[in-house]
Amino acid sequence: MTDSEIEALVLRVIQHINLARKPEAQLTVSATAPLFGPDSPLDSLGLVSLLMDVEEALSDRGYPLTLGDERAMSRSASPFRSVPALVAYIREGLAAAS
Repeated sequence: MTDSEIEALVLRVIQHINLARKPEAQLTVSATAPLFGPDSPLDSLGLVSLLMDVEEALSDRGYPLTLGDERAMSRSASPFRSVPALVAYIREGLAAAS
């Protein structure tokens, strides 16, 4: 899976999540958007939901991957802070799994 395919998948998941969010709580659908932290309306429960939806979308495409594991939690910078960070983290996970 290429970075652009991973990015497109993440952005589709964000668009889907936004369908259930109030207008003032919408996530930015952008390749450079923040996902989790002070610049994002996403709380910890929302992050878990986002990660589960991304995992499901990856699995549907034949790429089973767990994102919220100890590998992610042990990093000094969260791989969930932005779309580019999440894309890079997914790419690393897919490379390690193959």
